[in-house]
Amino acid sequence: MLKKKWILKEFDKARVVEISKNFNISPLTAIILYNRGIREDGQIKDFLARDLSGMHDPFLMKDMDKAVERILLAKKNNEKITIYGDYDVDGITSIAILYKYLKNMGLEVGFYVPDRMVEGYGVNRDALDKIKADGTAVIITVDTGITAIEEADYAKSIGIDFIITDHHECKESIPDVYAAIDPKRKDCEYPFKSLAGVGVVFKLIQALDSSEPIENLMDEYADLMCLGTVADISPLIDENRVIVTEGLKRFKTTKNIGLKALIDVSTNGKAITTSTIGYTIAPRINASGRLGCASTSVELFLTEDEEEAAKLADSLCHENTLRQQTEQKMFKEALEYIEQHPEIKDDDILVIPHENWHHGIVGIVSSKITEKYYKPSILFAVDGDSAKGSGRSIAGFNLFGALENCSGLLEKFGGHELAAGLTIKAENIEAFRKKINEYAKGRIEDMTLVPTISLDAQIKVPYITIDTVHDINKLQPFGVNNPTPSFSVRNIKIHRISVMSEGKHLRMTLYKDGKYLDTVGFGMGDYYSMFREGDYIDVAFALDINDYKGFQNVQLILKDMRKTEFKDAR
Repeated sequence: MLKKKWILKEFDKARVVEISKNFNISPLTAIILYNRGIREDGQIKDFLARDLSGMHDPFLMKDMDKAVERILLAKKNNEKITIYGDYDVDGITSIAILYKYLKNMGLEVGFYVPDRMVEGYGVNRDALDKIKADGTAVIITVDTGITAIEEADYAKSIGIDFIITDHHECKESIPDVYAAIDPKRKDCEYPFKSLAGVGVVFKLIQALDSSEPIENLMDEYADLMCLGTVADISPLIDENRVIVTEGLKRFKTTKNIGLKALIDVSTNGKAITTSTIGYTIAPRINASGRLGCASTSVELFLTEDEEEAAKLADSLCHENTLRQQTEQKMFKEALEYIEQHPEIKDDDILVIPHENWHHGIVGIVSSKITEKYYKPSILFAVDGDSAKGSGRSIAGFNLFGALENCSGLLEKFGGHELAAGLTIKAENIEAFRKKINEYAKGRIEDMTLVPTISLDAQIKVPYITIDTVHDINKLQPFGVNNPTPSFSVRNIKIHRISVMSEGKHLRMTLYKDGKYLDTVGFGMGDYYSMFREGDYIDVAFALDINDYKGFQNVQLILKDMRKTEFKDAR
């Protein structure tokens, strides 16, 4: 198990006191704001407000006017539009909201999701031929397309007008299309660059319906936008913070029959938070794209029939169970590969190929490998002469940039700084492993490969109360760039310690200053053999409220623990 470095953030005590008084929040909440870099009164006011005034003008996006013009022309000419989307949650929710909106406009509209197993990621020529044969005049991509240069040229050659909406990193050249909307375009002056794909689609809807109050559009689409944004691990700042806040408000009372059915079968009535979305709801939607056809999830969000919605939701839950079983098997095989190939153990980037792997699941297993070894990893599902891969990175290392450097060995690739997908000839995998690790030398410092825990404050046990948690929760929603606050307590005694879920998770009762604290360490069952009751430890944790049968108490969500080096004489 990797030893983690704890970093206690420093803050200006005088400024923290001012923030606490000016905004009627606890000093601890003020510290967290300060640590997020939110220190000026105007910044704090906007951050705490989380209201719709934080949404930007959609026409600030490059090519937005062209896209609107072409869609309105399609309506006038009774032309068919097909939405071409990615098969993950972001892509599926993007398809669903744009399909609903265009249908309500009176347009003839269809959608297309490539089969992950047969077609792979992104736009492909065979799909374009099928869509053209179906009578489509305009294709709108969602959550994909910004690197599809050759495919866009082919679409133009067969008489299809191509509109791209995407949020992924751009290459040096942009496809030659009717309109290419992506806030990451170098020539795009849109003030917020980190929208999810579904957020970019919503900006298109805003532009198409500029006379409609944004509150009404949020009522229609915020729940699915929230789902796609959280599932895509987008930074929860700026517009994303507003989108997720508005979506969470509407989740429990959603008007989307399919989403309601999925919530009913997966959450057991628990409160909907970003964690619930990320760890419970989103994996069920992703399962359809990983194992079968993502169209199932799109149909779930489009259906108006409650009985059909229930069947589709149950189907997704079943597929997710199969996905979990396959994932566990592949993770075990990846660990075995590392043990059997000692030459890769010292690599900065772990490259692991395997035959008979399900390429729809390699991304999840790559995440687990990166989490375990705290190194970027790329896993390949080898199928004959070809291999499809997925990679995950760590903070500070741009995986997309590394793949660009190795592009001569790749058939195609795309993605973000922290996650990417790629296709390669199987014979080039070893050369790719060497080249990407050569690139990593000097770019990944030794300290980068040490996992860190950033602590907002070291706190005293008496401050750990339900009121404290409620005050901190004014800073929700938590996620990327606004992480759940982390704290530490030193020299606290283990009163009880045990494991649960067949040794997977750790459960403890800690004691200090006359107070007992319930503590859970998810995925930390291995720590059980290293500690015993009566030990004095330092703990790093987040705060949560456990609600069981109407009884609430504060619960520590453990992030790390270590034995106290010096404990009080008492």
